[in-house]
Amino acid sequence: MSMTVTNQELMEELAELKWQLTQDRHVWKRAENVAKHFDVSLGTVKSWKRRELITGYKHDRTVIYDINAIERDLFQVEN
Repeated sequence: MSMTVTNQELMEELAELKWQLTQDRHVWKRAENVAKHFDVSLGTVKSWKRRELITGYKHDRTVIYDINAIERDLFQVEN
């Protein structure tokens, strides 16, 4: 049994993936979880914040960070 995919189906799938990737999604985590996510120390996360490389946002009495923003701003790949 052969499964064939048309160019139109591929283009539709790529358009959907592109749309999903361009959505402004936020993944909020506390500093401890940011450190775990990026496999760095809590001190490193605090250093990034002090040096204004990342931005913390107050939520009630807890500071949270947007993982997607950190990945975009701090770990972007240069071409």
